[in-house]
Amino acid sequence: MSHTARNYPEEVDLPPVDDSSRTLLLALDAVPYRVAREAHTRGAFAGWAPPTALVAPFPSLTHPGFAALFRPFGAAPSWGYEIRYSDTAANRVVGGNPVTYRDKVPPWSELFDARHHGVVAKVGNYVSASRAADAELDEVATTVLGSPSDVVLAYLGATDGFMHLYEDDSLIEFLVALDRRLHDLAALHLADRGRTLRIVLFSDHGCGRARVHYTGNLRPLLRDAGLTVVERLSGPDDVVAPTFGIVNYVALFLYDRARAATAAETLSGHEAVDLAAFSPSPQLVEVVGRAGRARVRWQDSAAGRCFAYDDLSGDVLRLGAVTRRLETSGLVNDDGYADEADWFRETAFADYPDPLRRLADALTGDLVRSRASVLVSLGPGWSWGWRSAFAGGLVRGGRLKGTHGGLDRESTLGFRLVNDPSVPAPWALPARTALAPFAEAVLRSRDDGGGSDGPAG
Repeated sequence: MSHTARNYPEEVDLPPVDDSSRTLLLALDAVPYRVAREAHTRGAFAGWAPPTALVAPFPSLTHPGFAALFRPFGAAPSWGYEIRYSDTAANRVVGGNPVTYRDKVPPWSELFDARHHGVVAKVGNYVSASRAADAELDEVATTVLGSPSDVVLAYLGATDGFMHLYEDDSLIEFLVALDRRLHDLAALHLADRGRTLRIVLFSDHGCGRARVHYTGNLRPLLRDAGLTVVERLSGPDDVVAPTFGIVNYVALFLYDRARAATAAETLSGHEAVDLAAFSPSPQLVEVVGRAGRARVRWQDSAAGRCFAYDDLSGDVLRLGAVTRRLETSGLVNDDGYADEADWFRETAFADYPDPLRRLADALTGDLVRSRASVLVSLGPGWSWGWRSAFAGGLVRGGRLKGTHGGLDRESTLGFRLVNDPSVPAPWALPARTALAPFAEAVLRSRDDGGGSDGPAG
């Protein structure tokens, strides 16, 4: 995907929206930017601005995604990259079972007024995505019309089933039907409440479209490198490698972080691996892959962070042309640093969108509490996760497709669509600022315990 210079996305400070309308913030799980854009091109969401590409954090998963999206609302970090994760404080792998799905909800989940209801609902998404989506939409409509709050935050998880079971056209058709349902809901809301309903659609991350291929067991490679794969870290050679779902990323937690380079280099030779990254020292990330090796550096400034990309060999992050453009434009200082906003503008639609900031945040940031020692991005269609998760594909005739979690563009780019023309719609935004215009309304609604009008009669 390419853009002319005038169409480069810009990271902008978006002003808060006015409060004359009630607001529905509706999250759609795993809907990629390309699908939302095509649905809009085919006539869905007429009168809405074109979708904004939403650049999800790395790993491109729900938990870091919502932690970033809801940061303006005061959401605390997620515990881990997924619901099953290595708890670095407790030194054990936790989560990922039917009990924790319902009872151990992540901090951001408490913001939802209507949300996904556990592992049974998750399975239902794969048995009949359409039926599950209709049921969720019925709940959303009931919540919007019955809630006293000026802001309703809802989650539609069934779209994940569409992405993993069908081709893009099926989800595009669903979005066309969703447009009609939302139009009817807005009309009913106006008649019932006498106020317009601002609707904000957004997704937590993207999703690929390639047929899913299992990587096989990566643990023997780690053992061959002298590392011991365990559930709890107790010795200098120990590494924990939790698995969950169908994802194209791998997280490794090491007892001795000095062994991170060994682990990253070992896995980088596997055919499924695009790249592996680790942070050997503050404000530094090393990246290794079959293509070569690179270094990401950053420093803080009054205006924000500045990043530098050192291509040590092979241009593993494919940023050579971008670096030259920034240098030619005079945006790189003598130490090789450019502002994070300039990097974002040049890389939001790259093979690896906004890679410098995303790698830095994933390994050293505060979106998750239990950060990995090594993060691995697999190629499109490759899956690490649970082998048992592939049973879903067998149920549907072996058609399982699409992965996310990786640093790649298809896994990364979600979207934001707003039916309010007063809300700016830039080409692209990082997840952490995409919902910032609605933060004031959300916080006020939560503080007030409701809104200016009561439940529908």
